[in-house]
Amino acid sequence: MKISISPNANKNALKSHAWIGLAVSVLMYWVCLSGALSVFSQELLRWEQPHIADNLDYSPETIQKAYEQFLSMQGGTTQGNIVVRLPTQDLPRARISADDEVWNIAPDGTLSEPSSTPITDLIVDLHVALHLPEDTGMIIVSMLGAMLSALILSGIVAHRRIFKDAFRLRTGNNEQLTQGDLHNRMSVWGLPFHLMIALTGVYFGLASFMTSFYADTLYDGNKMALFADIYGSPIEVEPQAGVANITRALSELERIAPNTQPIFVTLENATRDNQYILLSSQHMDKLIYAEQYRFDAQGNYINKVGYSDGKAGQQAIFSVYRIHFGHFGPEAMKIFFGLMGFALTIISVTGINLWLAKRQKQDMLNQLWMGIVWGTPIAMAVAGIASLGVGLPTKPVFWAVLTAVLAGSLLQKALVKTHLNLLKILTVLLVLLPVTHFAVHYPDVLVLNSLVIDAAFVVFAGCVWRYRMSRIRKGWMS
Repeated sequence: MKISISPNANKNALKSHAWIGLAVSVLMYWVCLSGALSVFSQELLRWEQPHIADNLDYSPETIQKAYEQFLSMQGGTTQGNIVVRLPTQDLPRARISADDEVWNIAPDGTLSEPSSTPITDLIVDLHVALHLPEDTGMIIVSMLGAMLSALILSGIVAHRRIFKDAFRLRTGNNEQLTQGDLHNRMSVWGLPFHLMIALTGVYFGLASFMTSFYADTLYDGNKMALFADIYGSPIEVEPQAGVANITRALSELERIAPNTQPIFVTLENATRDNQYILLSSQHMDKLIYAEQYRFDAQGNYINKVGYSDGKAGQQAIFSVYRIHFGHFGPEAMKIFFGLMGFALTIISVTGINLWLAKRQKQDMLNQLWMGIVWGTPIAMAVAGIASLGVGLPTKPVFWAVLTAVLAGSLLQKALVKTHLNLLKILTVLLVLLPVTHFAVHYPDVLVLNSLVIDAAFVVFAGCVWRYRMSRIRKGWMS
């Protein structure tokens, strides 16, 4: 396939591609790597607490019992909404949360213990907000999505033979050619996926700004009218404070929408006079995250918001989450999304590697980039081991270890030696992490989900070690 592009356009696009990539290199790498791992957040959540038995069976009565116990623990009042996450095939355990407290619900409806998932939180929070305050972090991550879109488009314009050479991959001793081919081939092979990830990523943090823009241009500044079209018109209920009747609402939902999968029970304005029940239920034949069915506090059906049969734009908005994380279709879809996320991570790394190689010199920038690329998974592994072994908080450990790796990389002047040492350390840690998990949680760890994840860490360790040995055999480094 030949694309006719003028030499000047090609040259300008190449410059733009390089400068945009450099400007966002580190943040883009963190978001891509943590995003690939976040695809499996539900599996990691179960891996962190394997002693909590998976259970898909529940009744409206057990959910009511859990809600009333939780409400009693809160002294009968809460500051925000109360949310019950019902067990589903992808996350077969029930949980209830409010006011930053999350508890697991046992099959009999009692609250078994708090939900503690610091390793999963470390990864997901890095992807969603870069461990910054949520509003600020989400805006930055969304801006990275816009930058990624620009990188994809400028990359297509900059490389006139990018499609013609789609299956060309040179793996000889010329490292720059290998890195360039790997960068370009993965970019072409995953182009539709990467563009979809970039555009859906933009939406999450910039939705509030887009809301103001659309309200001003299409609704004469009336945000409530826009919200009504997107999220449904607000409802008015009779004053009904106290204990809500979740049992009746869930039973009514079975009658109203029998072929859907309930996933959330939300007590909106919980314990206040204007509280009501919001049941989110998935329509398995649609990409929307869920339809929302509204009930008063006594469990009487009011209406549904209408995502499942609403306008195309409304359905598209409520499909963004599942499309972005691959949480639809069979389990193989998650694996595909995870692999494509890792491919995007490799693209972000090889792009900077190419720029560094073209400089034809080695200095602190090479050392720092090496420390970022390999120090990030090292810091994640150390944080995970420290959390499992002695209960240390993951985020401070992660940043402390990453800082130490960067400092060590700067002190070590031999770049090849730094590279090989970091690969060796990462290999050891990727084996030590599942070993620690197995030792801490035995015998509860003997369930399929935990065994698969622990085995995956060992496989990754083998891949890193094999990569390290290939560097040694060829006598050069990336």
